[in-house]
Amino acid sequence: MRKTRLRRELIGAIIAPALLIPVAAHAETLGEAIVEAYQFNPNVQASRARNRAADERVARAEGEFGPFISGSASYDYNYRRLRTNGELAPAEHGFTPTFGVTLSQPLFTSGRLSSQLRIAEANYGASTADMRAAELNLLANVIIAYASVLRDQNLVSIARENLDLLGDQLGQTQARFDARYATRTDLDQTRNRLLTGQAQLELAEGNLRASRNAFRNLVGHYPDDLAPLPQLPGLPQSLEEAEDMGLRFNPVLEAARFDSRAARAAVGLARSDAGPQVTLQGTAARTPLSIENDAVRQFDAQARIEVTMPLYAAGRIAAGIREAKQSADAANQVEEQVTRDVREDIASAWDRLSANRRASPAYAEAVTAAETALQGAREQQLAGQLTALNVLDTARDLLNSRQAKASVDAQLYIQHAILLAAMGQLSPGRFGPMTPEYDPDSYSRTAFAGLPTGPLVELLDDAVVMDGVTYTPVQQERSEEPGHDMAPAAETSPAP
Repeated sequence: MRKTRLRRELIGAIIAPALLIPVAAHAETLGEAIVEAYQFNPNVQASRARNRAADERVARAEGEFGPFISGSASYDYNYRRLRTNGELAPAEHGFTPTFGVTLSQPLFTSGRLSSQLRIAEANYGASTADMRAAELNLLANVIIAYASVLRDQNLVSIARENLDLLGDQLGQTQARFDARYATRTDLDQTRNRLLTGQAQLELAEGNLRASRNAFRNLVGHYPDDLAPLPQLPGLPQSLEEAEDMGLRFNPVLEAARFDSRAARAAVGLARSDAGPQVTLQGTAARTPLSIENDAVRQFDAQARIEVTMPLYAAGRIAAGIREAKQSADAANQVEEQVTRDVREDIASAWDRLSANRRASPAYAEAVTAAETALQGAREQQLAGQLTALNVLDTARDLLNSRQAKASVDAQLYIQHAILLAAMGQLSPGRFGPMTPEYDPDSYSRTAFAGLPTGPLVELLDDAVVMDGVTYTPVQQERSEEPGHDMAPAAETSPAP
């Protein structure tokens, strides 16, 4: 099974939230980051090179239908001296040239050449789909890395504000302790929370540095100021529509379908080993009749049709056919599994996005409530109605609510992007017209240059291909379950 499933290559997709924050002018935009990564990322460049190599393998398979012509030439020095009845004859020696041309043209291969061409074309289709999957993964990962930097910048700010708040609280508690209104326990508890806040700030700054490293890995440079995340394309009205789009456009599933097609063509290739092979062969040679000079020479030409067919192979050919059938059956099952994986990826991203849309307003209210509670707790502490621990607990509630709100807001964008990627709907052009999409057809390989007999041989060979396979029945997934309705997007949500 391919290891290129989109969900396994999206770095930190589930745990990498990002917050949208305004930045200074001349900030780098997501579109600019995508342009640079799309044009220069080594992984994507490698996938494009592999696609061009697969295209050349199609040309090689087409060339097998044409003739193979080879030439040979030699310039030999020969020396000969005969001994007759004990007497040596005069030596004969000299330089002589020899020239030859050989032609081989397949006429009928029992479907071998056509099967090889079908395999090459299917592999090229799979390579094109793999290239598109690599581009989708890159776009999704750049979005996640971009959002992760924004997230960690915001979480660092939250940690610093929390540390400042705890510092003020420690000052107030120290003053109350000096005035004998607070106990040593109150002072130690406040110091404990302050030291914990310092540790949380260190961790937040470390996470920010790690996110910046991930950004550099994908884009090629460290981020400076980052602009707010742009609006993403809209989504279908229902999960069923989203899954239908994924089944039509997801490149990983498309690659699995081409793999299944190639495996079926391999059955025809294995069966061709049991059939006759007809080849037209011709030779022409110019050779000297004397070893010491080229004054007298002869020209020979020969043409023949050669038919070969295996009569007994000790079961090797039959085993090869059975192996190809089982491989085709396996590829068919893999295609069904990838289909399930695509449905799972889409449904999971859909449900996570819906859950985050429902959670975002609740967390927003939680932050407001925690801010009000903290202000009231401080006033009640001054009035002697609450202890320092009550104030510290309220401050911790505010910190947790702010962090959770930042995470949910980021997931609204990240899960939206992941859902689009699983549906096969992410493209660089959606983030700005300045990104020219790579066209695999822009690579022009050398056209077929065989004799006019090539297409006729291909037509005859293609007619006898035997690639029929009886597949093991595929278990179908059960029907949809209720409860996958998408929550409405909040007006302040970064993603529609």
